Amino acid sequence: MTTSSKTTSDTPAPPADGLARKRWLALAAPVFGLMIVGLDATILTVALPTLATDLKATTTELQWFTDAYTLPFAGLLLPLGVLGDRVGRRIVLVSGLLLFGAGSALGMVVDTADGLIVARVVMGVGAAAITPLALSIVPLMFPPEERSKAMAIATAGFALGVPLGPLAGGWLLDNYWWGSIFLINLPIVAIAVIGILVFVPETKAANPKRLDLVGTLLSVAGVTAFVYGVIEIPNAGWSDPPVLAATVGGLALMALLFVWLRRTANPLVNLGFFRNARFTWSSVAVSVVMFILFGVLFVVPQFFQQVQGKDALSTGLHLLPLILALVVAARVGGRLVERVGTKAVVATGMVLWVVGLVVLALVEVDTGFGTTGTALAIMGAALGFTMPTTLDAILGSLPADEVGAGSALANSMRQIGASVGVAILGSSLNSAYRNGVDDDIPAAVPEQAREAIRDNIAGAAQAAQRLPGEEGRAVMESAREAFVSGMSAVAVICAALAAVTTLVVMALLPARQEADRQTP
Repeated sequence: MTTSSKTTSDTPAPPADGLARKRWLALAAPVFGLMIVGLDATILTVALPTLATDLKATTTELQWFTDAYTLPFAGLLLPLGVLGDRVGRRIVLVSGLLLFGAGSALGMVVDTADGLIVARVVMGVGAAAITPLALSIVPLMFPPEERSKAMAIATAGFALGVPLGPLAGGWLLDNYWWGSIFLINLPIVAIAVIGILVFVPETKAANPKRLDLVGTLLSVAGVTAFVYGVIEIPNAGWSDPPVLAATVGGLALMALLFVWLRRTANPLVNLGFFRNARFTWSSVAVSVVMFILFGVLFVVPQFFQQVQGKDALSTGLHLLPLILALVVAARVGGRLVERVGTKAVVATGMVLWVVGLVVLALVEVDTGFGTTGTALAIMGAALGFTMPTTLDAILGSLPADEVGAGSALANSMRQIGASVGVAILGSSLNSAYRNGVDDDIPAAVPEQAREAIRDNIAGAAQAAQRLPGEEGRAVMESAREAFVSGMSAVAVICAALAAVTTLVVMALLPARQEADRQTP
């Protein structure tokens, strides 16, 4: 592969010294793109209290600040990945980055909740183009012997952005106005776009198939409806009619999509990918990892802020063990794959997830940071071993003509795993929390305050401030204990899932690719 701006075939270039240097330089561009996608998935977690005040946002609007990003991101991953294979991966990737930048610029200047929701939708559409195509161009730039290392670096960019979001958001909110959490995206987008245009050649499928409009519509409608349903479950409950309709309807549409893909002559995406054991079980493993990761990042920042009283910046700083361990493990894991194979590295990572989650389950209200930090460091190492390795196996198993579509399919599974993780684990946390506080609320507490206390720990803190001294302290002590009990339940569920996934990986994931990717 050359580094000119011309459209090239999908065959990796020979490892000449000059080209090798340019390839590693070109790798920085998709890494920056993936980092802002991960960062913006979580950066709002520490900004919501500020946005509630400055934009006078309701609870529903606060939720939509996050959901408006997640829904188009999940729903458009597959069609935009396929579009990149057809018309050119670089042009769709650059378009996604520019759209993401436009949404960030809009989010920075709006002064209403509705305006911010629109901005987040635009950013979500951009993210849906960035994620599959930034990943898909990496294996096309590198020969097989360098691919694991390159993928470890690229996927570490996304994985690093996820926990970096609360840290960056906390620092920006402590020092600047809330719009700065979107301003930070603009220079990163500019660097990524310039790097891609200068160093990354255009690639697309040599023989693109006819566009599958029916498959595209079923994919967008099914995934969007299902993800919307699971997002709403922690708030409205499993039996809420709109939630039930969206979740079941989304599943039905996705089932119909699979039937259509099996029967049509030109399917949106090739289900034959799942005949490859490395693609199938690596996709399952990385979906489980996202389920666990977003569940952990849902509860741990709340533990630091609501239970132990940390501010936004301090909460972000307390996530540093996870970030640092992730960086080190991703680098080590990329080297180990070449020596011991994919199975050993992924299985080791899943075992580390089990260990880290068990340590997290032992955390109590007054536990020092030594224990919590150790749990986060172990889980960071687990993430560094599992995510880059599985994504490298997925992309390495795909035909070069369909690397965008295959990457999008795996990323759709990953995004659904993250959404389902927050829904199921959020419901588990809420259930354990409510069971813990129900019997400890003083009888004299008014009904409205009682409902606020049962709703979540933030509501309990607000209610406690309005109660007499002793009653307020009793309510907060009970709420903290109940939240930690819920966090332990979340950790145990995740540990059990990680243990099962370890056995699946050891039994079914091939250690190495039997034959390198077919090229046209």
